[in-house]
Amino acid sequence: MAEHLARIIGTEEDRVNCPFFWKIGACRHGDQCSRSHYKPNSAQTLVIRHMYDNPPMAVAIAEGQMVDDEVLDKAADHFEDFYEEVFEELMKYGEIEDMVVCDNIGDHIIGNVYIKYTHEDYAEKAVKELNGRFYAGKPLQIEYTPVTDFREARCRQFVDGQCRRGGYCNFMHIKHVPRAVKRRLYKRMYKKFPEYKKRKKTKDDSDDANHDTHRDRGSREKHRRDRHGESHHSSRRRNRSRSNDDEEEADRSHKHARRENSAERREKIERWNKEREMKNVGKNSNTEKDEANTNVVEETDANAPVGEDGDSNKL
Repeated sequence: MAEHLARIIGTEEDRVNCPFFWKIGACRHGDQCSRSHYKPNSAQTLVIRHMYDNPPMAVAIAEGQMVDDEVLDKAADHFEDFYEEVFEELMKYGEIEDMVVCDNIGDHIIGNVYIKYTHEDYAEKAVKELNGRFYAGKPLQIEYTPVTDFREARCRQFVDGQCRRGGYCNFMHIKHVPRAVKRRLYKRMYKKFPEYKKRKKTKDDSDDANHDTHRDRGSREKHRRDRHGESHHSSRRRNRSRSNDDEEEADRSHKHARRENSAERREKIERWNKEREMKNVGKNSNTEKDEANTNVVEETDANAPVGEDGDSNKL
């Protein structure tokens, strides 16, 4: 029975725990979900809910709207600036194994930032240091999450570019971070905090020593059993940061930084699209004027007097 429960936990067969919350750390039903949302008291992975404030162009892209390269570049630059700023702040508390940001636009998952540290005590330190702090005028909603494998949490159809649910998919649509950006950030982290690598090496050496100790102990036990003809069975299980301590300023900014719902995001996208259309109309109008002026100049040149040598306007 215990083996069966361990096998089905966090899956569709599990009638107690919500499989979405178990894998993704978020559920569209929220507190109304019929299954339990398991929130661990300690974990390697943290989630900071709704931290990334998507600009209208990013939401439009997530919805699948076709945009030109200039808009794509602006959205990418905006996100990469955010990613670098947050990564550099979070690496102060411990070695980061990975950090991902959701591209989804559903209310329960939009702007979620997931950070997986190499050790639980790093995550614990981050929770203690970040609780009560603000970013972009909003209080950070940070908590432990049961998510351990981002590959299991991500939408495979999105990776293949074929997700039919779009931005409202319930599996993670992970925002793309260029390899060069990640490589630069990890290099910076280990340069600034070389003790992270030392701890990693110490832990690996300790694990190897424990392995050798158990292997030697096992050999001695086997020799003893062979010599005395006894059988012994034993098993052991091993199982851009902006803080604001001024409450008055926080109260003023809290109203302004209220999280938008889906309807408000759609209105924002619609306004953004109208602004783009107006800009395009203005560009087309200016182009038509330039073409008209060019035609006038050409006609003027054609009607200009010709000099004796055949050159226009030459006296």
